[in-house]
Amino acid sequence: MTSHWAKKASSPSTTSSHHIRDEPLVAPFAGWMVRPNWAERVISRSYDNLTPAQRRNLIATNPYSYMNVTRGPEVDLDSTADQEHQPPTDLIAHGRSALARLLSVEAFVPSKRKALYLYRLNHSQGQQIGLVCTVAVAGFEDGRIRVHENVHNERADLLKNHLLGVGATSSPVAMTIRSSDDLLDELQNITSNKPAELEFGSDEVCHQIWTVPEARTKRLLNLLSERVLYVTDGHHRSAAATRALEAEPHNPVLSRLLSVLFCDQQLHVQAFHRLAVDQHNRHPQDCLTALAAHTKVEPATSPHTAQRGTAGTAGLYLAGNWYRLAIPPATDTSAVSALDVERLRKHVLWPILGVDELNHLDAVEYLPASAGYQEMTRKCDAEARIGFALCPMSVSELIDVADEGGLMPPKSSFFAPKPRSGVFLRMLGRGATAHLPAS
Repeated sequence: MTSHWAKKASSPSTTSSHHIRDEPLVAPFAGWMVRPNWAERVISRSYDNLTPAQRRNLIATNPYSYMNVTRGPEVDLDSTADQEHQPPTDLIAHGRSALARLLSVEAFVPSKRKALYLYRLNHSQGQQIGLVCTVAVAGFEDGRIRVHENVHNERADLLKNHLLGVGATSSPVAMTIRSSDDLLDELQNITSNKPAELEFGSDEVCHQIWTVPEARTKRLLNLLSERVLYVTDGHHRSAAATRALEAEPHNPVLSRLLSVLFCDQQLHVQAFHRLAVDQHNRHPQDCLTALAAHTKVEPATSPHTAQRGTAGTAGLYLAGNWYRLAIPPATDTSAVSALDVERLRKHVLWPILGVDELNHLDAVEYLPASAGYQEMTRKCDAEARIGFALCPMSVSELIDVADEGGLMPPKSSFFAPKPRSGVFLRMLGRGATAHLPAS
């Protein structure tokens, strides 16, 4: 697969100067945290966890939601779904204005020192503790940070321009590290010794925040000093950060990226389903015939009988009916080729439906499994799409792909629960934060 992950600049140095390259992979930062009395109004669920309609409603009803800062091109309060998306310049202006509004009411408070933070998510499947920090963007080039998903150039460039134009980041890129008992014990000890400074969420997921004491910071950094980081959520934001640094290679503020690091054994992976448009514009029956001529397709009575949680099969939803589709086998032995998402892309979406996941942005839509089959069928029926319900991959499969240097199609995995936006702010000293020190 052709990599769209980084679009190299033509400048002599495509990443950074020598002193930026030598900085530590993981470091504390002088960030800002939302005030507890503002948390309910400001903190926003993950962008991918909300439908466009939910995003529009949130923005229309709550001017202080951080979703106002990160609103995407499909959110236009003055338009119907059929009208044109907002141009990127308008989105950046909206985001800058929304962030300025939050700063004017002092919804966030600056930290008194550079610090690390712990972010604990308590949920029905257990708990996971993340370390909120900044990471060196140079790590993407030198192999200390590894990716596993390809990206859409258009989306990565939009996020790069948003980053540079708005002037702050609040959605940490989630990464994983291989677990070790000493690291898990240290994280557990810090969260057990004092109450959380900030707590929010619902009965389903409780989010808690701690500032790491100065006395424990050095030990945590030492435990992480030789680790490889693997991006789990935020490939487009990561690509945007690398492109921003390529545009301004000697800017030390852009040399770091807001991140949250989780131990691999605490993570839970969901599938990202594919909702594709047949590029040949065939009648549904003709499309089904073409699929059946290429691989085994069997009728199913429900999504649960179509997708039984078995790797190598996909639940196929077409024109109101469910089928069980056998995903054609891999043609080589690489880690990425063994995955259902790659086999579906290579042997079904492109050769049969004419869908190029990297370049046909409107031809395929991604829906996390948490959205449910009802939402999947609704969107397919409303937009004449063909649904493919997939099995989730494992964290170990993700790491294997990243270690091989492979790249899956965009939106190949969905990790839940997710940290939320609007908890932390990292100031870039530009855009809406030009009057503030960079952090």
